[in-house]
Amino acid sequence: MTTGTETGTEALRRLLTVPGPMASVYFDLDPRPEMALDAEARWHGLCRHLARQGAGPADLDALTRRFLSSRPGSGVLAAFAAGGEVVHSVLLPGCEQRDLALVAPLPRLLPLLAWRQEYPAHVVAVVDRTGADLRLYPTGATEGVGRTVIGADDEIERNRPGGRSQMRYQHRAEDSWEHNAATVAEALGTALAEVDAHVLMLAGDVRARQYLTKHLPAWVHHEVSIRPVSGSRSPDGAWPQRTAQVRTETRRAGLDETSALLVRLDGGRSPLGPTVEGVYATVRALADGALRTLLLSDGLVGHRTAWFGPGPTDIADQPASLPADLSPVKQADLADIAVRSALLTGADVRVLPPDTHGAPAQGIGGLTRYR
Repeated sequence: MTTGTETGTEALRRLLTVPGPMASVYFDLDPRPEMALDAEARWHGLCRHLARQGAGPADLDALTRRFLSSRPGSGVLAAFAAGGEVVHSVLLPGCEQRDLALVAPLPRLLPLLAWRQEYPAHVVAVVDRTGADLRLYPTGATEGVGRTVIGADDEIERNRPGGRSQMRYQHRAEDSWEHNAATVAEALGTALAEVDAHVLMLAGDVRARQYLTKHLPAWVHHEVSIRPVSGSRSPDGAWPQRTAQVRTETRRAGLDETSALLVRLDGGRSPLGPTVEGVYATVRALADGALRTLLLSDGLVGHRTAWFGPGPTDIADQPASLPADLSPVKQADLADIAVRSALLTGADVRVLPPDTHGAPAQGIGGLTRYR
């Protein structure tokens, strides 16, 4: 069983390979003491709903144990059970998903994916003239991994007695600042690449940030959004403000990514462009393994079904479109099947709110790899 904040793509791919049927649960863990009895009543109601859909006692017992172990807590518990055990669970802080309980051939991942979009991979760097404190956040992570970078040069003070040596001391100190900044810049490039981040939050000494920006790798300047936040490496009391700023900028970065994808989708709407949209064209692209990014409206859930087989590209909007000797072939919600095919073929998934301006036709579409 996997727990914690594991919402990475590899974890979701492993979940998608577990044989169904799968019980998917999203449950709001309200931390207020006065809501404790209400939470228990809601949970038992959710279990009864799962039982009516065919969930077995072993799955319900496993889910209930996971629910009890998560209390006290806050956020939304996302848990998935099959074969009498919870095969994946994660707490989603700040998630606004309402209680959901579903038994289906595939896990319901759209709420988790929509939450994850608000936490794109990023790195926070707080710098001074000696080095930096870094914090690395992979996609979907709410707790970062800390790392400290110390420059090799310790001649950082330029305040010396006046006279002929004053300029020499000043130049030596500034050379040290720049050498240390170059060390930090190299470490930052490595950190950004490590978590595949395209967002850098930068705080700290103004001069150190200037030198750092100068020495950042060229690809960082071209591919990474650098966003200033407040505070310094000294215990100045600014960390609560910086934490709030980082959360705001992270959410904004997620929205910017969605906007950029919609712009690319619109720009690719031509006969030779990379855009596909509508059920038929998107399912065909997934069946060909040609989709780079799937865009999917969560308003599509529950309105269309499709068919899938054992392979990642075994997907069709009609069962007759799959090979006659393919087995087993199952029917499920189109959104769940499309997400499965996309993730297992290496495509990204972007969940769109209903009525998003510029969304693909019929609530489903994407960008292909080859055009």
